[in-house]
Amino acid sequence: MKIIVIILSSFLLFACDNLNSNLPPPQDGGKFFYPSVGQSVIYDVEDTQYELTGKSTIKTYQLKEINVSTFKDAEGKEALRIERYRRENDTQKWTIDSIFIAKKEIDKALKTENNVTYVKISFPIKEGLKWNGNAYNSLGNDTYELKKVNQTFQTNGEKFDHTFSVIQQNDSTLVDLKRRIEVYAEGIGMIYQEKINVFYCNSGDCLGKGKIDFGNKHILKFKSNE
Repeated sequence: MKIIVIILSSFLLFACDNLNSNLPPPQDGGKFFYPSVGQSVIYDVEDTQYELTGKSTIKTYQLKEINVSTFKDAEGKEALRIERYRRENDTQKWTIDSIFIAKKEIDKALKTENNVTYVKISFPIKEGLKWNGNAYNSLGNDTYELKKVNQTFQTNGEKFDHTFSVIQQNDSTLVDLKRRIEVYAEGIGMIYQEKINVFYCNSGDCLGKGKIDFGNKHILKFKSNE
């Protein structure tokens, strides 16, 4: 009887080890956030400005981000220099717009934009994970949340199989809408960005109908990568 028990126990341990070996490794997220040096991504951007007069102004242009080179920061950690360029359309030449710094650490991805550092992603990638996006600046607590992990996402006619969304803000009422979302794709980085801050008409017949009085929308979509 003891021999049977030992054999059965050994079999169960082997089965468990074999089962665990087939489990996918946890996603650390490194392939989603500026995955390689030298890579560049081009975006189509549409900015809409709404005015109380009822007039709306739409500006379209393109942005190009290049992962230029890595370097050691003041703490001796590896950081990435990102150069952003801008042009109005395909026929124009690119002109330098700004320079960003990105860092991937064990538990987070940081990006410095206009001298302000944000915690863009928290690792490992997990549905519902929350963190303070302003943990490295003085702008006050701002809760980000990971949603739609490992789902497909389509933008600008392109379909991406492995993506996740970072919901930075999604506050909607009868009088306003404040939404900030970034979507990241494996092997590319950010493929979609949405920043909306609009105020609705809240008087008379237009109350609750979503008619925008004033505010702005910023929509960035992946166009191509090199």
